[in-house]
Amino acid sequence: MGERTVLRNAKVLTCTDGTDEVPFDGDVLVDGDRIAEVGRGRLAVDEAAVRVVDVRGATVMPALADCHVHTSWPLDFVFDHGAEAAAPPAAHALDLAAVARTFVESGYTLVVGAGVLQPDDDLLLKGAIDDGLLPGPRIVPSGLMIADAHGLGADGGLMEVAADAGQLREIVARQCDGGVKALKLFVSGDGVVPEHPSEDVYMDDEMLTAAVAEADRHGAFLTAHARSAPSVAMAARTGVKVVHHACFLDDEAIAALEARGDDVWVCPGLHYLWAVVQGHAEPWGITAEQVEASGYPRELEAQVEGLARLRDAGVPIVAGGDFGHQWTHHGTYAAELQRYVELVGMTPVEAIHTATRNVGPLVGLDWGEVRPGALADLLVVDGDPTVDVAVLQDPARRVAVLKDGAVAHLDPAWWL
Repeated sequence: MGERTVLRNAKVLTCTDGTDEVPFDGDVLVDGDRIAEVGRGRLAVDEAAVRVVDVRGATVMPALADCHVHTSWPLDFVFDHGAEAAAPPAAHALDLAAVARTFVESGYTLVVGAGVLQPDDDLLLKGAIDDGLLPGPRIVPSGLMIADAHGLGADGGLMEVAADAGQLREIVARQCDGGVKALKLFVSGDGVVPEHPSEDVYMDDEMLTAAVAEADRHGAFLTAHARSAPSVAMAARTGVKVVHHACFLDDEAIAALEARGDDVWVCPGLHYLWAVVQGHAEPWGITAEQVEASGYPRELEAQVEGLARLRDAGVPIVAGGDFGHQWTHHGTYAAELQRYVELVGMTPVEAIHTATRNVGPLVGLDWGEVRPGALADLLVVDGDPTVDVAVLQDPARRVAVLKDGAVAHLDPAWWL
Protein backbone atom coordinates (compact mmCIF):
# COMPACT_ATOMS: atom_id res chain seq x y z
CA MET A 1 0.00 0.00 0.00
CA GLY A 2 2.97 2.36 0.22
CA GLU A 3 4.19 4.30 3.21
CA ARG A 4 1.11 6.51 3.61
CA THR A 5 -2.34 5.04 3.13
CA VAL A 6 -5.84 6.17 4.03
CA LEU A 7 -8.46 3.50 4.66
CA ARG A 8 -11.55 5.48 3.66
CA ASN A 9 -15.28 4.99 4.27
CA ALA A 10 -14.70 2.56 7.12
CA LYS A 11 -16.67 1.59 10.15
CA VAL A 12 -13.91 2.06 12.71
CA LEU A 13 -13.73 -0.12 15.82
CA THR A 14 -10.91 1.36 17.86
CA CYS A 15 -10.88 -1.00 20.87
CA THR A 16 -9.85 2.03 22.94
CA ASP A 17 -13.27 2.53 24.53
CA GLY A 18 -15.60 0.46 26.70
CA THR A 19 -17.02 -2.98 26.06
CA ASP A 20 -20.11 -1.44 24.47
CA GLU A 21 -18.17 0.52 21.82
CA VAL A 22 -20.02 1.02 18.53
CA PRO A 23 -18.04 1.40 15.28
CA PHE A 24 -18.20 4.89 13.75
CA ASP A 25 -17.99 6.11 10.17
CA GLY A 26 -14.40 7.24 9.71
CA ASP A 27 -11.02 7.10 8.01
CA VAL A 28 -7.70 5.70 9.23
CA LEU A 29 -4.37 7.13 8.05
CA VAL A 30 -1.40 4.76 8.15
CA ASP A 31 2.12 6.17 7.92
CA GLY A 32 4.83 3.54 7.69
CA ASP A 33 4.31 0.92 10.39
CA ARG A 34 2.16 3.19 12.60
CA ILE A 35 -1.33 4.61 12.67
CA ALA A 36 -0.96 8.35 12.14
CA GLU A 37 -4.53 9.61 12.42
CA VAL A 38 -8.05 8.34 13.05
CA GLY A 39 -10.92 10.62 12.12
CA ARG A 40 -14.68 10.63 12.20
CA GLY A 41 -15.90 11.24 8.70
CA ARG A 42 -13.36 11.94 5.97
CA LEU A 43 -9.78 12.92 6.70
CA ALA A 44 -8.42 15.82 4.67
CA VAL A 45 -5.33 14.48 2.90
CA ASP A 46 -3.34 15.26 -0.21
CA GLU A 47 -4.52 12.43 -2.42
CA ALA A 48 -1.53 12.97 -4.73
CA ALA A 49 0.79 12.03 -1.87
CA VAL A 50 -1.31 9.41 -0.09
CA ARG A 51 -2.82 6.20 -1.38
CA VAL A 52 -6.56 6.19 -0.73
CA VAL A 53 -8.28 2.81 -0.38
CA ASP A 54 -12.07 2.84 -0.19
CA VAL A 55 -13.15 -0.08 2.02
CA ARG A 56 -16.80 0.59 1.19
CA GLY A 57 -18.21 0.44 4.72
CA ALA A 58 -16.22 -2.55 5.95
CA THR A 59 -15.10 -2.57 9.58
CA VAL A 60 -11.51 -1.53 10.26
CA MET A 61 -10.35 -2.88 13.61
CA PRO A 62 -7.15 -4.06 15.26
CA ALA A 63 -5.72 -7.31 13.96
CA LEU A 64 -6.08 -10.24 16.34
CA ALA A 65 -3.77 -12.24 18.60
CA ASP A 66 -3.72 -15.79 19.96
CA CYS A 67 -1.73 -16.32 23.15
CA HIS A 68 -1.69 -20.13 23.24
CA VAL A 69 -0.13 -21.30 19.98
CA HIS A 70 1.60 -24.50 18.96
CA THR A 71 3.11 -23.71 15.55
CA SER A 72 4.40 -27.30 15.42
CA TRP A 73 0.89 -28.68 14.90
CA PRO A 74 0.36 -28.89 11.11
CA LEU A 75 -2.87 -28.25 9.22
CA ASP A 76 -3.69 -31.97 9.17
CA PHE A 77 -2.75 -32.58 12.83
CA VAL A 78 -4.82 -35.05 14.85
CA PHE A 79 -3.21 -36.02 18.15
CA ASP A 80 0.09 -37.67 17.25
CA HIS A 81 2.60 -35.37 18.93
CA GLY A 82 5.35 -37.96 18.72
CA ALA A 83 5.10 -38.24 14.95
CA GLU A 84 5.53 -34.47 14.55
CA ALA A 85 8.45 -34.42 16.96
CA ALA A 86 10.16 -37.05 14.79
CA ALA A 87 9.10 -35.64 11.39
CA PRO A 88 11.83 -34.94 8.82
CA PRO A 89 12.91 -31.31 9.35
CA ALA A 90 12.41 -30.22 5.73
CA ALA A 91 8.83 -31.49 5.50
CA HIS A 92 8.10 -30.16 8.96
CA ALA A 93 9.36 -26.70 7.95
CA LEU A 94 6.82 -26.60 5.13
CA ASP A 95 4.09 -27.42 7.65
CA LEU A 96 5.27 -24.54 9.85
CA ALA A 97 5.10 -22.16 6.89
CA ALA A 98 1.53 -23.24 6.12
CA VAL A 99 0.49 -22.65 9.74
CA ALA A 100 2.06 -19.17 9.72
CA ARG A 101 0.26 -18.26 6.50
CA THR A 102 -3.04 -19.52 7.91
CA PHE A 103 -2.74 -17.34 11.00
CA VAL A 104 -2.16 -14.14 9.06
CA GLU A 105 -4.85 -14.96 6.49
CA SER A 106 -7.24 -15.41 9.44
CA GLY A 107 -6.56 -11.88 10.67
CA TYR A 108 -4.01 -12.86 13.34
CA THR A 109 -0.79 -10.84 13.24
CA LEU A 110 0.51 -11.75 16.72
CA VAL A 111 0.92 -15.13 18.42
CA VAL A 112 2.48 -16.16 21.71
CA GLY A 113 4.11 -19.57 21.65
CA ALA A 114 2.95 -22.23 24.10
CA GLY A 115 5.43 -24.98 23.30
CA VAL A 116 6.86 -26.66 20.21
CA LEU A 117 7.60 -30.24 19.21
CA GLN A 118 10.96 -29.63 17.52
CA PRO A 119 13.13 -27.31 19.63
CA ASP A 120 13.69 -24.49 17.13
CA ASP A 121 10.27 -24.40 15.43
CA ASP A 122 9.16 -21.00 16.72
CA LEU A 123 12.64 -19.51 16.43
CA LEU A 124 13.18 -20.61 12.82
CA LEU A 125 9.69 -19.55 11.81
CA LYS A 126 10.03 -16.15 13.47
CA GLY A 127 13.36 -15.58 11.74
CA ALA A 128 11.95 -16.42 8.32
CA ILE A 129 8.91 -14.18 8.82
CA ASP A 130 10.97 -11.28 10.21
CA ASP A 131 13.35 -11.58 7.23
CA GLY A 132 10.43 -11.34 4.81
CA LEU A 133 10.85 -14.88 3.49
CA LEU A 134 7.41 -16.05 4.60
CA PRO A 135 4.03 -14.46 5.34
CA GLY A 136 3.10 -14.82 8.98
CA PRO A 137 2.37 -13.16 12.30
CA ARG A 138 4.65 -11.62 14.88
CA ILE A 139 5.83 -14.52 17.05
CA VAL A 140 6.75 -14.44 20.72
CA PRO A 141 8.72 -17.70 20.47
CA SER A 142 8.52 -20.68 22.77
CA GLY A 143 10.73 -23.75 23.05
CA LEU A 144 10.13 -27.31 24.16
CA MET A 145 7.63 -27.50 27.01
CA ILE A 146 9.05 -28.19 30.45
CA ALA A 147 7.75 -30.95 32.73
CA ASP A 148 8.28 -31.95 36.33
CA ALA A 149 10.09 -35.23 36.96
CA HIS A 150 6.96 -36.68 38.58
CA GLY A 151 4.28 -35.18 36.32
CA LEU A 152 2.75 -35.22 32.89
CA GLY A 153 5.55 -35.31 30.32
CA ALA A 154 8.07 -36.78 32.76
CA ASP A 155 9.12 -39.47 30.29
CA GLY A 156 10.98 -36.73 28.41
CA GLY A 157 9.78 -37.87 25.03
CA LEU A 158 8.31 -34.51 24.08
CA MET A 159 9.36 -32.16 26.87
CA GLU A 160 12.41 -31.18 28.85
CA VAL A 161 12.28 -32.48 32.41
CA ALA A 162 13.38 -30.86 35.69
CA ALA A 163 13.55 -32.55 39.09
CA ASP A 164 14.38 -29.48 41.19
CA ALA A 165 14.82 -25.72 41.11
CA GLY A 166 18.42 -25.92 39.95
CA GLN A 167 17.64 -28.11 36.95
CA LEU A 168 14.68 -25.94 36.05
CA ARG A 169 16.76 -22.78 36.19
CA GLU A 170 19.35 -24.38 33.88
CA ILE A 171 16.67 -25.32 31.31
CA VAL A 172 15.19 -21.83 31.39
CA ALA A 173 18.61 -20.22 30.96
CA ARG A 174 19.50 -22.47 28.03
CA GLN A 175 16.22 -21.87 26.21
CA CYS A 176 16.48 -18.12 26.79
CA ASP A 177 20.07 -18.08 25.53
CA GLY A 178 18.71 -19.64 22.33
CA GLY A 179 16.16 -16.86 21.86
CA VAL A 180 13.02 -18.23 23.53
CA LYS A 181 10.84 -15.52 25.08
CA ALA A 182 7.79 -17.47 26.36
CA LEU A 183 8.65 -20.61 28.33
CA LYS A 184 5.89 -23.12 29.02
CA LEU A 185 5.78 -25.13 32.26
CA PHE A 186 3.44 -28.04 32.98
CA VAL A 187 2.36 -27.52 36.59
CA SER A 188 -0.84 -29.55 36.51
CA GLY A 189 -2.21 -32.66 34.88
CA ASP A 190 -4.75 -32.91 32.08
CA GLY A 191 -7.78 -35.18 32.27
CA VAL A 192 -7.37 -36.32 28.68
CA VAL A 193 -4.43 -38.36 30.03
CA PRO A 194 -6.18 -40.51 32.66
CA GLU A 195 -3.08 -41.19 34.77
CA HIS A 196 -2.52 -37.43 35.11
CA PRO A 197 -5.90 -35.88 36.01
CA SER A 198 -6.39 -32.13 35.77
CA GLU A 199 -6.47 -31.78 39.54
CA ASP A 200 -2.84 -32.94 39.86
CA VAL A 201 -0.21 -30.36 40.86
CA TYR A 202 3.45 -30.60 39.87
CA MET A 203 6.52 -28.52 40.73
CA ASP A 204 6.55 -26.22 43.76
CA ASP A 205 7.02 -22.58 44.73
CA GLU A 206 10.79 -22.89 44.88
CA MET A 207 10.99 -24.25 41.35
CA LEU A 208 8.63 -21.68 39.83
CA THR A 209 10.25 -18.77 41.68
CA ALA A 210 13.66 -19.81 40.36
CA ALA A 211 12.32 -20.19 36.82
CA VAL A 212 10.60 -16.80 36.85
CA ALA A 213 13.76 -15.09 38.14
CA GLU A 214 15.89 -16.66 35.41
CA ALA A 215 13.40 -15.75 32.69
CA ASP A 216 13.25 -12.17 34.00
CA ARG A 217 17.04 -11.98 33.79
CA HIS A 218 16.81 -12.74 30.08
CA GLY A 219 13.85 -10.48 29.31
CA ALA A 220 11.55 -13.48 28.88
CA PHE A 221 8.49 -14.71 30.76
CA LEU A 222 6.89 -17.91 32.01
CA THR A 223 3.57 -19.42 30.98
CA ALA A 224 2.00 -22.39 32.75
CA HIS A 225 -0.39 -25.21 31.92
CA ALA A 226 -2.42 -24.97 35.13
CA ARG A 227 -5.87 -26.53 35.23
CA SER A 228 -6.27 -27.13 38.97
CA ALA A 229 -6.98 -24.38 41.52
CA PRO A 230 -3.79 -25.03 43.57
CA SER A 231 -1.64 -24.94 40.42
CA VAL A 232 -3.25 -21.65 39.36
CA ALA A 233 -2.61 -20.14 42.80
CA MET A 234 1.02 -21.31 42.74
CA ALA A 235 1.62 -19.91 39.26
CA ALA A 236 0.10 -16.57 40.22
CA ARG A 237 1.96 -16.07 43.49
CA THR A 238 5.36 -17.03 42.03
CA GLY A 239 5.27 -14.59 39.11
CA VAL A 240 4.21 -16.68 36.12
CA LYS A 241 2.96 -14.24 33.46
CA VAL A 242 0.35 -16.31 31.57
CA VAL A 243 -1.81 -18.94 33.25
CA HIS A 244 -3.22 -21.31 30.64
CA HIS A 245 -6.61 -22.97 31.18
CA ALA A 246 -7.32 -22.10 34.87
CA CYS A 247 -10.28 -24.47 34.68
CA PHE A 248 -10.76 -24.99 38.40
CA LEU A 249 -10.65 -21.92 40.60
CA ASP A 250 -11.20 -21.34 44.30
CA ASP A 251 -10.95 -18.31 46.58
CA GLU A 252 -7.20 -18.77 47.04
CA ALA A 253 -6.54 -18.91 43.29
CA ILE A 254 -8.72 -15.87 42.59
CA ALA A 255 -7.01 -13.92 45.39
CA ALA A 256 -3.55 -14.82 44.09
CA LEU A 257 -4.46 -13.65 40.60
CA GLU A 258 -6.06 -10.45 41.93
CA ALA A 259 -2.96 -9.67 43.98
CA ARG A 260 -0.87 -9.53 40.79
CA GLY A 261 -3.00 -6.70 39.36
CA ASP A 262 -2.21 -6.10 35.69
CA ASP A 263 0.88 -8.31 35.72
CA VAL A 264 -0.77 -11.69 35.08
CA TRP A 265 -3.06 -12.88 32.31
CA VAL A 266 -5.38 -15.90 32.11
CA CYS A 267 -5.59 -17.62 28.73
CA PRO A 268 -8.51 -20.07 28.93
CA GLY A 269 -8.60 -22.23 25.79
CA LEU A 270 -12.36 -22.47 26.29
CA HIS A 271 -13.28 -23.46 22.74
CA TYR A 272 -11.04 -26.53 22.81
CA LEU A 273 -12.69 -27.84 25.97
CA TRP A 274 -16.16 -27.06 24.62
CA ALA A 275 -15.45 -28.77 21.29
CA VAL A 276 -14.27 -31.98 22.95
CA VAL A 277 -17.25 -32.08 25.32
CA GLN A 278 -19.60 -31.46 22.36
CA GLY A 279 -18.22 -34.58 20.68
CA HIS A 280 -16.38 -32.82 17.86
CA ALA A 281 -13.30 -35.00 18.44
CA GLU A 282 -15.21 -38.28 18.20
CA PRO A 283 -14.55 -38.76 14.45
CA TRP A 284 -10.85 -38.80 15.30
CA GLY A 285 -11.06 -41.45 17.98
CA ILE A 286 -11.88 -39.59 21.20
CA THR A 287 -15.05 -41.40 22.22
CA ALA A 288 -17.87 -40.15 24.42
CA GLU A 289 -16.71 -42.62 27.07
CA GLN A 290 -13.19 -41.19 27.00
CA VAL A 291 -14.52 -37.65 27.26
CA GLU A 292 -16.60 -38.58 30.29
CA ALA A 293 -13.64 -40.35 31.89
CA SER A 294 -11.44 -37.30 31.34
CA GLY A 295 -13.67 -35.18 33.56
CA TYR A 296 -13.91 -32.57 30.81
CA PRO A 297 -17.70 -32.05 31.12
CA ARG A 298 -17.28 -31.06 34.78
CA GLU A 299 -14.18 -29.08 33.90
CA LEU A 300 -16.05 -27.10 31.24
CA GLU A 301 -18.74 -26.12 33.72
CA ALA A 302 -16.10 -25.08 36.24
CA GLN A 303 -14.18 -23.04 33.68
CA VAL A 304 -17.25 -21.11 32.55
CA GLU A 305 -18.09 -20.30 36.18
CA GLY A 306 -14.47 -19.38 36.87
CA LEU A 307 -14.23 -17.02 33.92
CA ALA A 308 -17.22 -15.12 35.25
CA ARG A 309 -15.42 -14.77 38.58
CA LEU A 310 -12.25 -13.58 36.84
CA ARG A 311 -14.22 -10.90 34.98
CA ASP A 312 -15.77 -9.71 38.23
CA ALA A 313 -12.32 -9.62 39.86
CA GLY A 314 -10.82 -7.64 36.98
CA VAL A 315 -8.20 -10.27 36.11
CA PRO A 316 -7.03 -9.69 32.49
CA ILE A 317 -8.06 -12.41 30.04
CA VAL A 318 -6.31 -13.01 26.73
CA ALA A 319 -7.61 -15.23 23.95
CA GLY A 320 -5.80 -18.40 23.02
CA GLY A 321 -7.03 -21.83 22.29
CA ASP A 322 -4.71 -24.76 21.52
CA PHE A 323 -5.90 -24.64 17.91
CA GLY A 324 -4.62 -27.12 15.37
CA HIS A 325 -6.46 -30.37 16.04
CA GLN A 326 -9.07 -31.37 13.49
CA TRP A 327 -11.82 -30.54 15.95
CA THR A 328 -10.28 -27.08 16.53
CA HIS A 329 -8.83 -26.67 13.07
CA HIS A 330 -6.26 -24.06 12.10
CA GLY A 331 -8.03 -21.01 10.72
CA THR A 332 -10.94 -21.20 13.17
CA TYR A 333 -9.11 -19.25 15.88
CA ALA A 334 -11.88 -16.67 16.40
CA ALA A 335 -14.19 -19.44 17.60
CA GLU A 336 -12.56 -18.82 20.99
CA LEU A 337 -14.13 -15.34 21.01
CA GLN A 338 -17.53 -16.77 20.12
CA ARG A 339 -17.39 -19.10 23.12
CA TYR A 340 -16.68 -16.12 25.40
CA VAL A 341 -19.85 -14.47 24.13
CA GLU A 342 -22.09 -17.53 24.13
CA LEU A 343 -20.91 -19.27 27.30
CA VAL A 344 -19.42 -16.56 29.52
CA GLY A 345 -21.73 -13.67 28.63
CA MET A 346 -19.12 -11.24 27.33
CA THR A 347 -20.23 -8.61 24.88
CA PRO A 348 -18.72 -9.11 21.41
CA VAL A 349 -16.46 -6.08 21.99
CA GLU A 350 -15.31 -7.45 25.35
CA ALA A 351 -14.45 -10.74 23.66
CA ILE A 352 -12.57 -8.89 20.91
CA HIS A 353 -10.57 -7.03 23.57
CA THR A 354 -9.15 -10.37 24.76
CA ALA A 355 -7.52 -10.75 21.32
CA THR A 356 -6.54 -7.10 20.83
CA ARG A 357 -6.05 -4.42 23.49
CA ASN A 358 -5.45 -6.89 26.35
CA VAL A 359 -2.50 -8.45 24.54
CA GLY A 360 -0.33 -5.39 23.89
CA PRO A 361 0.71 -4.93 27.54
CA LEU A 362 1.46 -8.66 27.85
CA VAL A 363 3.99 -8.63 25.02
CA GLY A 364 5.24 -5.08 25.58
CA LEU A 365 4.03 -3.68 22.25
CA ASP A 366 1.95 -0.62 21.38
CA TRP A 367 -0.49 -2.94 19.67
CA GLY A 368 -4.15 -3.90 19.61
CA GLU A 369 -5.89 -0.52 19.30
CA VAL A 370 -6.78 1.78 16.41
CA ARG A 371 -5.30 5.08 17.57
CA PRO A 372 -2.47 7.41 16.59
CA GLY A 373 0.93 5.98 17.46
CA ALA A 374 -0.15 2.34 17.67
CA LEU A 375 1.38 -0.26 15.38
CA ALA A 376 -0.59 -0.49 12.15
CA ASP A 377 -1.70 -4.11 12.46
CA LEU A 378 -5.26 -3.92 11.17
CA LEU A 379 -8.05 -6.22 10.08
CA VAL A 380 -10.63 -5.11 7.52
CA VAL A 381 -13.76 -7.26 7.77
CA ASP A 382 -16.98 -7.15 5.77
CA GLY A 383 -19.57 -7.03 8.55
CA ASP A 384 -19.96 -5.82 12.10
CA PRO A 385 -18.24 -8.07 14.67
CA THR A 386 -19.69 -5.95 17.49
CA VAL A 387 -23.10 -7.32 16.55
CA ASP A 388 -22.03 -10.85 15.58
CA VAL A 389 -18.49 -11.81 16.58
CA ALA A 390 -18.81 -14.95 14.43
CA VAL A 391 -18.16 -12.87 11.29
CA LEU A 392 -14.48 -13.01 12.28
CA GLN A 393 -14.52 -16.74 11.47
CA ASP A 394 -15.73 -16.32 7.88
CA PRO A 395 -12.86 -16.28 5.35
CA ALA A 396 -15.08 -14.62 2.76
CA ARG A 397 -15.48 -11.60 5.04
CA ARG A 398 -11.76 -10.99 5.58
CA VAL A 399 -11.19 -8.14 3.18
CA ALA A 400 -7.59 -7.36 4.12
CA VAL A 401 -5.00 -7.75 6.85
CA LEU A 402 -2.28 -5.16 7.47
CA LYS A 403 0.86 -5.89 9.46
CA ASP A 404 3.29 -3.05 10.15
CA GLY A 405 1.22 -0.94 7.78
CA ALA A 406 1.79 -3.25 4.80
CA VAL A 407 -0.66 -5.65 3.22
CA ALA A 408 -0.18 -9.11 4.72
CA HIS A 409 -3.32 -10.62 3.18
CA LEU A 410 -5.82 -9.39 0.63
CA ASP A 411 -8.98 -11.08 -0.62
CA PRO A 412 -8.81 -10.41 -4.36
CA ALA A 413 -12.43 -11.47 -4.91
CA TRP A 414 -13.70 -8.68 -2.66
CA TRP A 415 -11.93 -5.98 -4.64
CA LEU A 416 -13.07 -7.11 -8.10
